Amino acid sequence: MSKSNYPNSQIENLPAEFVVETIGSIQELAALGKITRDPEADQSFEDRVQMIIDFCKNKGMRPGVETICAGLGISRQELHNWENGVGNVSVRRQEGVKQIKQLIYAFLEQAGMSGRINPTTYIWLTKNWAGYRDQIEINTVQNESDIPIMSREEIHEIAEQAMTQKDIEKLIDGLPD
Repeated sequence: MSKSNYPNSQIENLPAEFVVETIGSIQELAALGKITRDPEADQSFEDRVQMIIDFCKNKGMRPGVETICAGLGISRQELHNWENGVGNVSVRRQEGVKQIKQLIYAFLEQAGMSGRINPTTYIWLTKNWAGYRDQIEINTVQNESDIPIMSREEIHEIAEQAMTQKDIEKLIDGLPD
């Protein structure tokens, strides 16, 4: 057994019983066969996904994208294509993929928020799997329909009126809503 902290060395530290059970479970899922992208297979897709979720619950396995792909008989790229509507993929299938990925992310969130996994691991997984980021984007452009947009000239004209007008309330009442 390796005593290195290097991430690749940790795979060698997995208990043999875990390796045997996990590989056996993945083989069971893979033996289910391939679900095609044909929209007529949408019901089969939904049934298979439910079967995979139940399988994971019964075996005590964490659901993950690769596990879902093994049970569907497809690649990760194919799942991505289904999610994004590439090829002959129905909206129903696209939504189904989004739902199963959301279930995986929700499970991850519960594992992280309950302290069942290391916070650093949780953060890394949400960034790499769910697209979380440490920064937010703030849209400073206010082009919403209920916000009037005035040109620089209109603003300048109002400012000049304000400097010369004695009754500011009249000026304010004349401004656009």
